[in-house]
Amino acid sequence: MTYRFTRFWAIVLVVTGSIVIALGVVAAVAVAIIGPDVTRYAPTLDPLAARVVATMACAMVGVIVGAPLIVSGQLLDAFLDQHDLLARIHRRLRRKRPRVIADDRTRLFPSRAARR
Repeated sequence: MTYRFTRFWAIVLVVTGSIVIALGVVAAVAVAIIGPDVTRYAPTLDPLAARVVATMACAMVGVIVGAPLIVSGQLLDAFLDQHDLLARIHRRLRRKRPRVIADDRTRLFPSRAARR
């Protein structure tokens, strides 16, 4: 089983998170350059401080929303990779069935016949 659908959504989550972070940075740059006139709504605020706070808020929102998307996508991808590795190990072990030799000296709990 290849889990292509799940692997596709893992990639989509990582790409979406990266885009959200990039848009947050772009919004922060736009606010820093153009900057809304926040002092119109609160005349007691310093315009420079208001612009800095708005810039930081845009950047932080992008990181706070985008980072969990990236982490969950990478975690999902890691689980799928681990599933593939374990399936490959299982196939190898099934092919190489070791012969089990009954030896009473190596058994942790010997049978009653061996104790006599």
